[in-house]
Amino acid sequence: MIPKNIKEEHIIKAIEEIKNNGVPKNRKSQKFLLKYKGKYYPPKLIISLANKYANGKVLNPSNFNGGKETNNFLKKLGFEVINSSVQRSMSKSSKSNKENKSSKFHTGERCPNCKITIKKLLEKIYGNVEENYKFRVGTRPDDFNENQYYNDLKEIFEALQIYRGFKDFVKAKTLPNCDFYIPDPGFILEFDESQHFTLPRKLTLEKYPTNFKLDFNKERWIRLCRKFQSKDNDPPYRDEQRAWYDTLRDFLPNILGLKPTKRIFSQDFEWCSLSPDNPKHVEKFKRLIERRDGPWAIEIKKDQDPFLARIIIADDWEGRHEDAKRLLEEIYDRWPKNEKVEFLITCGGFIQFNWPTEVTKEKIGEPKYPNTEIVNFLVGEAEKLVKSILTKNLRNKLKQITNYITLGVDSYKTKVSTTQNYIPEYHIELVFLVDLKHNKIYWTGKSYPTPNQENKLVRIVDLNKHFFDLDVGRTMILGCHDLTVFNPRSKKAKGWRKDINESFKRIAQMKRPEIVLQHPHTTVKKKTWLNAWSNLKKILPSVKICASAGMYFEPDRNKEEYDKLEDVLESTKCGNSIDFIIT
Repeated sequence: MIPKNIKEEHIIKAIEEIKNNGVPKNRKSQKFLLKYKGKYYPPKLIISLANKYANGKVLNPSNFNGGKETNNFLKKLGFEVINSSVQRSMSKSSKSNKENKSSKFHTGERCPNCKITIKKLLEKIYGNVEENYKFRVGTRPDDFNENQYYNDLKEIFEALQIYRGFKDFVKAKTLPNCDFYIPDPGFILEFDESQHFTLPRKLTLEKYPTNFKLDFNKERWIRLCRKFQSKDNDPPYRDEQRAWYDTLRDFLPNILGLKPTKRIFSQDFEWCSLSPDNPKHVEKFKRLIERRDGPWAIEIKKDQDPFLARIIIADDWEGRHEDAKRLLEEIYDRWPKNEKVEFLITCGGFIQFNWPTEVTKEKIGEPKYPNTEIVNFLVGEAEKLVKSILTKNLRNKLKQITNYITLGVDSYKTKVSTTQNYIPEYHIELVFLVDLKHNKIYWTGKSYPTPNQENKLVRIVDLNKHFFDLDVGRTMILGCHDLTVFNPRSKKAKGWRKDINESFKRIAQMKRPEIVLQHPHTTVKKKTWLNAWSNLKKILPSVKICASAGMYFEPDRNKEEYDKLEDVLESTKCGNSIDFIIT
């Protein structure tokens, strides 16, 4: 029998576990699959793992039935269960997807499709690529006694011997194969799964020479070792052995005259979702492997006595919740010491969720004045995603550096919301305000759409939803185009737009906000919002702090047309900030 206290959140955690670790061979489903966000999972395995999060242990599959019992339980929680033959039929008939929606089944960090895809991407970029390449080099420190790093290798080797007392953990006479070797320009690329992040590996990395050249972020790899602390006791010395062989692969470039070893983390991306036939995906992969700060580089610009912090994404961003969570973790790790701000704000569409298929045109009604129940349903779907990202552990971390965080959450759209882009899909654009100190979540959303999206945007009609009485002061939170209400040119608006303009300004003057936070999707020109901000401060003299955090990226605009980032940052705030520039 399935325990009744297994809830939706436990199922989602089980799904995340399978995404990370894959499906054991003996637990694959033969007849039914749980479909979640375009991926498929064995229903009975999901229940077994979900019980661990609800009741502290994995539920023995012999204690409950698959098929009807399992499927009905999942359906009552709102999940979709399909016959596996349907999924196979869909896979066979689907065309090759070149827009980041691979038809391959991603099976977690040990997904074989990921390595196949990585090799093809490398071949697109560099030509010849050798997989599982064998370098004929020894495996003991004395094999490198004429190398300048001999003493360092000897010290690392002896430290591993002392760590748990395993003296004889080296069994191979020559170094085991490397994942990929790219002869031209000559470098090794290693694909690190979580079992590589152990305390012995942390020990080795910490003993690398100070000026030793690596083509991955050593400090991040140390943090991941500290986070995972993986253990593999078959054989008992396996962790020391793996850490030593990884060390030799890092030192090989110096020994053999190669370029520094690159490493990518399996969980940084669903690598098989990239298409080697899509030039944009190939370019994206190239950028990823050429960076040294994991999947992105972070530059920090800090004013004295900052009041808030902004995440400025200066590159393409897909709004994947996995990326959003990972980026927030990374920002916490990179946060300047002894600094705490009131707000950490993100751009519009920082996170995207799939539009629920059950929300039809008929159920929405007129998008400008949509069905309230549908709005609440969409908000509920978005809030689930926010909660899945802001885990208790992450909330506790963020609480140390900020009192509030804002998250721009959109339903999926094929184009970024800019004034010139026509948005063909029904969509909603929300902003969640999370009070970390009191563990509360509030929301608002775009009330003033661009002309090109007004017929498809599910608009937030209640303008009072933009105002919040917080410990730090009364705060007005805006979606991207909402700020246009305060542009002097908005006086020319007619019809329902004129009504929103006048109502918004009237309510704002009554509420007297002290802080205004805007969440544009993109801002690459310093004058984009300048007139609106200037006029807002005239209309609302109560405002002391204002800021926006849009992406410094527009896919359809030539980068030569961008204004300098420093000028854009300065034109979109009044007050001191910490700016995290993500590229």
